[in-house]
Amino acid sequence: MTDHTLPLSIWGKLKSGLQKAACVQAVNATEKPAIAPRQQRVRAIWTNAMLWTFQGWLAMFYAGASFAKLTAPPKHLAILLGWAEHVPQSFVMAVGAIEAALAIGMLAPIIGWAIGKPVLTYSALGLLAIQSLVTLYHLASFDILAVILNMALMAMTASILMFKTARHVA
Repeated sequence: MTDHTLPLSIWGKLKSGLQKAACVQAVNATEKPAIAPRQQRVRAIWTNAMLWTFQGWLAMFYAGASFAKLTAPPKHLAILLGWAEHVPQSFVMAVGAIEAALAIGMLAPIIGWAIGKPVLTYSALGLLAIQSLVTLYHLASFDILAVILNMALMAMTASILMFKTARHVA
């Protein structure tokens, strides 16, 4: 032991202790810092306000779109919507009725969360389906502005679906 070397058993213990310390430091470096309860409440309030704003915007957008599809004469719809002249008027009215129901469903949690959560979930899924089909139509017709609009609508709907239905946010 005079040659300044440690016995293997001590070296092994020291080495394993250093490895454990390095692992603990690596785990602590990747963990997110804990958020104070007050910050969690503030974050939840802002998230909830953002999601309700998105729900209101989507409800207004689809209520207006459905009103146009249900009340406008076919001649005006052909000008307003390019696809309306290629399908029967009853199909356009059915799409308008579905959009109206989904718009109302986006505001269903106002009634109560127990009733509103499943209605909101199905409404968001229905709007995502409609938006996906409409986006494909606009991509095929090279209508880039309509694609951008539908992507924004899809982002709002997806965020509502993710945050409102994943956990209890009133």
